[in-house]
Amino acid sequence: MKYLKGILLICFFAVVSISAYSQASTYNSEADDDKDTTAQLVQINTITPRKKGVYKTYEEYRDNSPSIEAEFTVKPLYISRNNPLVAEADVSFIGKRPKKIWGISDGENVYVRVILGNFFQNHYFRLQCNGPVPYIYLVENPVFVPGGLGLAVAATVAATSAALPPFVTLSIVREETNYMKPVLMATNSRVKRYLKEYPELLEAYEKEARHNKATKAKYLTEYNNRKIENK
Repeated sequence: MKYLKGILLICFFAVVSISAYSQASTYNSEADDDKDTTAQLVQINTITPRKKGVYKTYEEYRDNSPSIEAEFTVKPLYISRNNPLVAEADVSFIGKRPKKIWGISDGENVYVRVILGNFFQNHYFRLQCNGPVPYIYLVENPVFVPGGLGLAVAATVAATSAALPPFVTLSIVREETNYMKPVLMATNSRVKRYLKEYPELLEAYEKEARHNKATKAKYLTEYNNRKIENK
């Protein structure tokens, strides 16, 4: 009996390990077609405040109608020290954490939940623009800048642009609820599929000398602005 329990336990951990490896590899299954190894200058967009709460689904985010009321704290995490760009947040729930979370709003910014790592860790990445197809800057090790160190960032919070390091992945939020993979890599072909809705915008994008993350982010922001205007 003990032998059987041992085998079952080994099988259980094997399944968990395979699943974890699969999830950890999810965001590496596509090749990033941006080969630029230099820092890129990106626009810091002004985000329209949304209702505070927990979005159970993408549709709740789209409609600005969080259905779950929960107490939580949000600690902004920057892409790097002395960089004014907030990439992620350390989110702590006070009390029981809701079971199903697409994302959260602290009343100012929206953070989409992305599961990463071998232990299915929850990460909350900040949406970098308004609109139905926002994007995030997915970075492995964002930085919390506390106390005195925060003064350097505070002095630049009014900045309209920031340097985007080459190790950051630009990802687009999916227009559907998908808890395991809510974002997709912003490949050149994927960006063009969105832009083709506005032929003149696609034409302008194709004429750009470089289709790096900064260029993609610029045109995705414009695409979302048009979607909002035409709503």
